[in-house]
Formats: sequence, structure tokens, C-alpha cells
Amino acid sequence: MSTAQLTIVAKVKGNEPRVESKLIANGLGIKHRYLVDQVDKYQDQLKGFGILRFETSKINRGRGRPERLVYLNENQCYAMVTLSKNTQKAVSLKFALVKAFAEAREAVAANEDYLPNYRETHNNVSLLVRLHGSSVPESIHHANLERMINKALGLPSGCRKQLPSAIRSAVAVAERIAGVAYERALSAGEDHKAAYQQAKAGVLRYAQTVRPILPCLEC
Repeated sequence: MSTAQLTIVAKVKGNEPRVESKLIANGLGIKHRYLVDQVDKYQDQLKGFGILRFETSKINRGRGRPERLVYLNENQCYAMVTLSKNTQKAVSLKFALVKAFAEAREAVAANEDYLPNYRETHNNVSLLVRLHGSSVPESIHHANLERMINKALGLPSGCRKQLPSAIRSAVAVAERIAGVAYERALSAGEDHKAAYQQAKAGVLRYAQTVRPILPCLEC
């Protein structure tokens, strides 16, 4: 594997970004078993940076034996890399880890920014659909609402996890505007179609104001 093109992806576990031990071993060019042995050797010190999350890999179609993995948080990763010689591979791994954890923190922040409004809004969508019935599955109403918000704010599909903070905030406001429309519809006895139109009108008005000042987005 070319160290110049090394890519590491952190997984969010327990709301904390972590990197699988196999990725670290591969990045350092060492056997995975050796890295896990090192984690065991220094586990008391590593636990000072947080819980060590051990897992067992699944067997692929009955072949091979389960493998013991450990998911390390940011400080644990840097500690393990520090134990290695400062080779070009180790340097490339350090840069890849910095990028991976920065991206993972952005993903966690995105969820924290707009998920409260998202959940409340979509709970009301479900209530309206169930109260008034629909000729299409309930999931379509949820998808249509999010598609409308993305389009209004100029967001390509699938970009929510990598948004800069300003755009995350704009999504949170748009979710809340839509949520208010659905709350009003519930109070007034209106159906989900009326609620969607009100939500769309409100989100579009907001988008016209905020889009000119949002940063450019490249997904």
C-alpha cells in the first residue's frame, strides 16, 4: 500500500470516533497480532485515555478463525503510533489519523446540531400520516421532506455527515421551520399534505435569505 495515498476512516462508537486496530497495523506495515499484543502490554496506560473497546471479527462464510480487534480513540491511536519508529509509514499514518478524526468529529457534531429538530419534526410527520392516512408508504413522506430541505439549501444527497458548521446550523433551522409547520397542522386538524406545503413555503423563504451567505459546498 502506498503511504502517500493512505486513507483511514474512523467509526463512531458510543458517540466517540475510533479507529480499528487493523487499519493502524496496516498503516505501520506490521502484523495486526503484534499491534494487539502491544495494546495488551500497555493497556493500563491506554485506559488512561478512555475505555479500550475490544471486539471479535465475524467469520467470513465459515472460513478462518475469529480475530480479536480493538477500536482505539484519538489519543490511544497517537500513543500507539508514538511507540513505533518514526518511519515514513508512521508519519503518513499520523497525518491520515488527524484527517480521519477531524472528519469523524464533524460527523458527530452534525448529528448533535440538527438531530433534535429532525427527530421532533419526523415524529410529527408520522403522527399526521397515521391520523389522515396515505396512499404511499410513510417512509416516502419522511424522504420527501428531507429532499426538499436539501434542495432548498443547495445540498447534494448524502452530504449531511460532512457539512461545515454554518451549513449544519442552516439545516437545523430548516428542520425547525418544517417542524413548526407540522405542529401547526396537528393543532389545526390539517393533514400531512397541507403541512408539507406550509413547511416547504417556510423553508424556501428561509433558504432565499441564508443561501447567499453560506459557504460553498463540495461533496
